[in-house]
Amino acid sequence: MTKVERRYLELKRGNIQFQFWRLTEDEFRLVRSTSLPIKDDNWLLFNLMLSERNNPDRLTLPKALLTLEHFFGDSSDWFDESKSSFSFPLLLARRKQIEQFYYLLRIEDHRGSLEFRFYCVLENGADGYDTNTQREPFGAKFSREEINQFIYYLYGFLAGAAERICKLPVQPFLRHVGANLILYGYRDGAFFEEQFELPEQYEATIREFETAYGFLKQEKQVRKIKALIRSIVNEII
Repeated sequence: MTKVERRYLELKRGNIQFQFWRLTEDEFRLVRSTSLPIKDDNWLLFNLMLSERNNPDRLTLPKALLTLEHFFGDSSDWFDESKSSFSFPLLLARRKQIEQFYYLLRIEDHRGSLEFRFYCVLENGADGYDTNTQREPFGAKFSREEINQFIYYLYGFLAGAAERICKLPVQPFLRHVGANLILYGYRDGAFFEEQFELPEQYEATIREFETAYGFLKQEKQVRKIKALIRSIVNEII
């Protein structure tokens, strides 16, 4: 059977190497069953978003989505559609000299902010552990300070890459976060990200976009179905 190409990215910061592999949701759930969730540093993410708020080159949601899709393929459809609009499940390897540790990393948006969720992989199984309780980082593997530095580094890498990737031709698209009345995407040759005060304004903008560009969504769906059929037919058994 023909193997599907797995998306892979490798970054290096000082003497530390980071490797990312895109996972399917089934793969993520399997590894997640023997992984421990790491507590988020909410202040870090809040301060990061606050510091970038007035930066004209900040990593907005539409730019983040396109950049993540460039490196890791289409977003998963496993997310809370009322609060999020994309999700990328990844396996992360952190290598430092002879040490190597594995983490799950899910990059997603939540109520208009970019989030990075970590899970420490227990390679020998999770017997005796509560895999649903969030824990402080394991200092010997990936300390809180190291995780925070990594988030800043990864955010900066994505923001820098977006400046190049988002200059490529982009077809109009629309994503929405209903719980916060947020719409974002690309239209009329420009990226946009808007938050509405009234549901009526939010719904009216969606209708206007679908009237103008709805045919593109249908064309994209047809292309995806045709590509799926070709990949199935071309499998070598």
